[in-house]
Amino acid sequence: MTEPRDSSADLLQVLVSLRESAIECDIVQIGVSTWAIHGVIPVDGEVLLAEFDTYEDAKSILEQVYATPSETG
Repeated sequence: MTEPRDSSADLLQVLVSLRESAIECDIVQIGVSTWAIHGVIPVDGEVLLAEFDTYEDAKSILEQVYATPSETG
């Protein structure tokens, strides 16, 4: 049996990959209680990369993205 994957870890890895591609990200409010990490991808333009219930959750993930050292040695 395979263990379930941690979606937070998967999301973090995707965002770190985007960071390594020099994609700028910020946090935007998209609803009364919905926040998103927003970025600009060369092919797709402006996109919402992830949604969160609180600003603090979005900020925490984005801080982890920029604090995670690059795995390309």
